[in-house]
Amino acid sequence: MSVFSDLLSEYITMKDVGVYPLSQFCGLDRSFMYKIINGKRNPSGEDVVRKMAQFMQLTPREKTDFMDAFYITQMGEEVYYRRKSVGELIETFSCREGKKEYIFHEAEIAKLELNGGGGSGEIPFRGTVHVRHAILQLFFGEAVKEDGKISVLVQPDFDFAMELLQVFGEQNPNLTIQHLFCMNNNEKMVSMRKNYNLSCLQKILPICACGCDYRARYYYDNVTARLNEFRLFPYLILTEHCALAFSADYQNALLFREETTLRMMREMFEGYFKQSEPLFERLDTVQSQLGYTETLIRHFIASDSPRYFFQRMPCLSGLLTAEMLERHLVKEMPGREQMIRAVAQYAKVMQTQVLDKKTTMFFSEDGIKSFLETGRVDEYPKECYSPLDFDERIALIRRFLALRDRANLRMIRETKERAEHALNISVNANEGYLLFQTRTERLIYLGIREPSVLMAFYDYLESMKPEELCTEEEMLERVEAILHEFVACHSREGSI
Repeated sequence: MSVFSDLLSEYITMKDVGVYPLSQFCGLDRSFMYKIINGKRNPSGEDVVRKMAQFMQLTPREKTDFMDAFYITQMGEEVYYRRKSVGELIETFSCREGKKEYIFHEAEIAKLELNGGGGSGEIPFRGTVHVRHAILQLFFGEAVKEDGKISVLVQPDFDFAMELLQVFGEQNPNLTIQHLFCMNNNEKMVSMRKNYNLSCLQKILPICACGCDYRARYYYDNVTARLNEFRLFPYLILTEHCALAFSADYQNALLFREETTLRMMREMFEGYFKQSEPLFERLDTVQSQLGYTETLIRHFIASDSPRYFFQRMPCLSGLLTAEMLERHLVKEMPGREQMIRAVAQYAKVMQTQVLDKKTTMFFSEDGIKSFLETGRVDEYPKECYSPLDFDERIALIRRFLALRDRANLRMIRETKERAEHALNISVNANEGYLLFQTRTERLIYLGIREPSVLMAFYDYLESMKPEELCTEEEMLERVEAILHEFVACHSREGSI
């Protein structure tokens, strides 16, 4: 028996479904249907499973569970939930602002004075409301300082703390946040129908994008066992004058203010922090970003692994010419000539050594439209250059399409537009990075350091289904239609 056959048998009994009419409706032999029910064979594809669901008149929830069971039987539970988690992260990614209204309503309610310093002894807190208020006041007291520093030992699935950190990080770019948390090393943890490490990443990315000095580091453990153990106060928040240790269920906490105790806790936290690993390598300057991508491309070339570039907008930086760079880079930009040479060299390497059949570039129809409308590429900060001219935009898209004879171009078949600040991914089996823009149009590069996260993205892109992508004929037809409309629109407006 399999997960799918068990659920199919359950639905057949529950819905009082006849096997023969079900077989007829699905176009299957009755004996073959019995083999599917007994777990000896699997359906040939999704269409058959959808027909089964239709005949059995499953509710939307039942149909979702039924399809999930089919995919799990095909690829295994761990792989399925990992790929599903990556897909959801990409689909739902947005650099949203924190919940200021909700959080500062709580600030008005909380009347606890915790950050005065000089206190002694411990203060206990009981109940989620009181613990949350204590956390809020600790964060607030440190975030309003010019050079505030908050150290936290807490799991990213503690939504209240993560949303607070995001809000205060958005308000104070000088705030330093040291975040230490546990990554799961047990691949069997799928009871929550998601990949735990990827769900942590989904909580962390908005803080990465908020603009403060956020340093996320991790260590490995079996998260299921760790959270189920009898641990009095596994979580900790440290500020200049206070430390708050609290339980995993956020029901109980102890506040420490005595300086000798605080010094000991800081030393312990810093020791743990140094022993842990950085989740990302953050690249905040154009120079560091260029240096990193140049090194990454060299590694891509040296590796036999396929490489994937997944972007809303086509990856066009490798097609920029020295003439374009000279014309559009801001004249007053520091190191301008060096950047022109670096980008031109990057483009040369991309065209001569990277763009081959080991390279797959994913892009979207919406991304093509966005580039034509704005004249800007995703890979470089907007303040560094002026928009490309209209004829340059058209030429770049045509040059990009011409790459299909050398590299694999894949246009994503989308039913809705991706968010403007979408997540871009560049990976091979050994390394990679994430790229996105904040709402303030700041460009964020994050080099992926954690192996399971890297492999999750790589596996997801390697295993994308053909039905999720346009055929080459569809891709060419759609892009040509977009180009035609763009030219016609700007001809009417006298722009070309």
